Amino acid sequence: MLRLHFTTEDLLRVRFAVAPSPLVEGVLALTLVRAGSPDPALARWRHRLATELPSPVDGLLELLRPDDGLGPLFLDPPIADPAAAFAQVVDTPRAEAEEDLRRTWRGLGPLPPRAAALAAGESRAWRELGISVDCLLRTVLPPWWPRVLAGFTADVAWRGQVLITQGLQVMLAGLTPGAAWESGGVLRLPRGGAAVDERLTGRGLTLMPSLLWRGSPLRAPHPDGSLLLVYPALTPLPLVPPQEPGADPLAALLGPTRAQVLQLLSRPQTTGGLARRLGISAATASDHAKTLRAAGLVATARDGKYARHTCTTLGARLLAGG
Repeated sequence: MLRLHFTTEDLLRVRFAVAPSPLVEGVLALTLVRAGSPDPALARWRHRLATELPSPVDGLLELLRPDDGLGPLFLDPPIADPAAAFAQVVDTPRAEAEEDLRRTWRGLGPLPPRAAALAAGESRAWRELGISVDCLLRTVLPPWWPRVLAGFTADVAWRGQVLITQGLQVMLAGLTPGAAWESGGVLRLPRGGAAVDERLTGRGLTLMPSLLWRGSPLRAPHPDGSLLLVYPALTPLPLVPPQEPGADPLAALLGPTRAQVLQLLSRPQTTGGLARRLGISAATASDHAKTLRAAGLVATARDGKYARHTCTTLGARLLAGG
């Protein structure tokens, strides 16, 4: 698990990133190609991306670990401007890059050839890295970027509603399933491997939802000195509908079917009733209700052998805003 230790000053310095980072999402897209994802919603998108990946970008895959797909931090600076992010990658001090690469691959054997060449500061390897990152920014991301922006904006708006109605404690604990507060201002977040204690010591916390990362929250230094926490957005990228004039903003946050479920639950419905109204299976309707319930948007009560669902006050506020 990851245990974040907050001081009072840290709690006063919790904020959201102002925009998604193209290289954070771009490298996480490659992470999907390299290691897959536990979320089946991303399976078809991952296959499409893998088959359409331009050859210059293939070199970046070798820099990512095969077990979890994560790579060195210098590859994906959390910077919203693509040109500035690109410049930071190619201008990374060579000693810093070497340390980052060796830390990434520690315990996994020798560095792969491309990573070893970068660690050694070879000019050709760094030129090829620049070509690969430029191709990622110019060809892979643009077709999807409007949906990334829509999903990012919707997620931040939703968390903002939780913050307003239920407070910072509930909002932070709702970033990922299994998160909980301990005494002394410690937020416990699930993660694989050994337990890690991260003491913020007044740095503050910057939150960045990712539409492509579905695992435990990731942490990294933010350029402003705070700790960056990348967490899974409520809706993964493939479920964010294409952005069109007059598009339903609620669908960008929840996905079109889940948005319809919430709208129907402005009046109580059974699971079977939801399924009939939407033309979906009872199991699918139950899964949607479960996800909305976990987000605090829906309440469920048993009535004999039936489960009756209705939207909560927070769900009603979200419907009104949408």
